[in-house]
Amino acid sequence: MMKGPSMSESIRMDADALRDYLLDYCGSAMFSGFPAAVLDVVDIEQADSYELCQMAERLGIDLHKFEVQE
Repeated sequence: MMKGPSMSESIRMDADALRDYLLDYCGSAMFSGFPAAVLDVVDIEQADSYELCQMAERLGIDLHKFEVQE
């Protein structure tokens, strides 16, 4: 089940905050015994905003947490 907007829904979001959250999420996994998560860390560091959203959706992360209010 996806939490947050679908990729067709448009919201303004803080991509830097999302990137930091994903790095923390995968970094924690890496140091908790899942060394393959280091590959995710590299992908996150190189991803654009759209790719970050796709990654977050795959992980079930609520993208509204990173929404910027106008």
